[in-house]
Amino acid sequence: MATPRDAPYIWATWITRLMAGEVHCEWAAWFKAHHMYDKLPSAFDVTKWTAEHTALVRERAAALRADGYSVFVEGQNAFKLRGQHGITLAGKPDILALRHHAVHVIECKTGLPRQSDQIQVLIYLLVLPHVRPTWKQRTWHGSVQYRDNVVEIPGSAVDPQFRAFFRRLITQVGGTDPLPWVPSYAECRFCDISQRDCSRRIDAPPLDITPEHDLF
Repeated sequence: MATPRDAPYIWATWITRLMAGEVHCEWAAWFKAHHMYDKLPSAFDVTKWTAEHTALVRERAAALRADGYSVFVEGQNAFKLRGQHGITLAGKPDILALRHHAVHVIECKTGLPRQSDQIQVLIYLLVLPHVRPTWKQRTWHGSVQYRDNVVEIPGSAVDPQFRAFFRRLITQVGGTDPLPWVPSYAECRFCDISQRDCSRRIDAPPLDITPEHDLF
């Protein structure tokens, strides 16, 4: 069974897809923030993903170094930022690149482009100046590096509307009151919270019902 955490702990990637509207079950993020639990095994090929992701990160980092940047990679960038209400936000940007008075935050993605990829970078652009206060006065910008293209994200995209949205969701996910369940086979089949901890989990696909009708 799940074990309650001493304080809310949120990994940045747990909320990016909620912010992008790519998933809708707010309860899953709330549960993860408040509990340690035994994760369901995944059919996802982690070994293949790790190899491809590592290769992309190394390729991008090498290009940046050749262009005169000071480059920090993955574990060097890990952070835990504690908020005023005891909520901790954690993350690990793939690449931080510094040159002159600029900081470039880069996430490398080997899958199909998603809006949540850009939101992940926006979260890092918002919080990292507080994690690295000696860099706070630098110019910040970001990008998402895919295999064949790059999406640039200006620091100005972290506007008041995004800040308010982020603050509201962090406060809700880290709050004491459970958030709404929105179970569906489409989301549950990719969720690592078992039915032992989530009684509303849906493991079976919808039935293919074909009653007689004259609608089409």
